[in-house]
Amino acid sequence: MEKMPVNGGNISEEKIIRGLLSLYILREISISPCHGYDLQQRIEKKTGMDLPPGTVYVLLKSLKERNFLNAERETNERNQEIFVYTITDDGINFLKDHYMALRIARGMIDDLLMTAENLNR
Repeated sequence: MEKMPVNGGNISEEKIIRGLLSLYILREISISPCHGYDLQQRIEKKTGMDLPPGTVYVLLKSLKERNFLNAERETNERNQEIFVYTITDDGINFLKDHYMALRIARGMIDDLLMTAENLNR
C-alpha cells in the first residue's frame, strides 16, 4: 500500500491530498453512513493509500465543525461507543459546488500523468 505523504512530505502536496480526501470522505458518507474506522478501511481499500493513524478522524472532526456531517453516538456489538457519520445538506452542496473544479482537475491530472509516463520511458 502506498503511504499518504503527510508529516515529512511536501506541504503543498499534503494540502492537495487532504483536500481531496475531505471530498472523498463526503462522497463515501453520501453513499453510506459509517463510523471512522469503517470509513478508513473503505478509503484505504479503494485508493490503495495507507493513511496515517488519526488522519480520517481529524478530517471527520473538521467536516463536522463545518456542518458538512452529522455524528450520531451509537454502541457497537462490542459495547464500544462509536460515532456514525451522515452527510448534511451543506455537505451535499459542498460536493456539488466542487464538481466542475474536479472535472477540470481530472483533465489536468490525466495530462500530467501522461507526460510523466512519457518522460519515464
